[in-house]
Amino acid sequence: MTWEELQNEIKSLAAKIDYTPDVIIGIVRGGLIPARLLSNELKVRNMYCLTVEKVGANRKVTTDILEDVSGKKILLVEDVLETGKSLQVAKAYLEVKGAEVKTMCLYTMPISQIKPDYSLKKINETIKFPWE
Repeated sequence: MTWEELQNEIKSLAAKIDYTPDVIIGIVRGGLIPARLLSNELKVRNMYCLTVEKVGANRKVTTDILEDVSGKKILLVEDVLETGKSLQVAKAYLEVKGAEVKTMCLYTMPISQIKPDYSLKKINETIKFPWE
């Protein structure tokens, strides 16, 4: 995938989003660049990132958002959902903090255990993004 193809995919995805978030949060690492590009398309200036690490078979949020997100509308962004576990854990973390969370990714894979609120399509093989 080229940067131009990525930008076109982000524009296509942004056109599907019928939600006006207060904040966009990218999951480190893959969700950061799509989150930043979406913030431009959706004209959302407030952005944060969350690090979710694999600990054994589980996932754990290892950063903390110090800003009060209670009552905020958040768009949580990933690039690709393989199992989707990181997205699930990050969403639960934000909901415990009182946020209203919608999830988004560019692509999902058949093994994903979660269906995001917004995505472009299902893929069977991982994609090499321009930042990799």
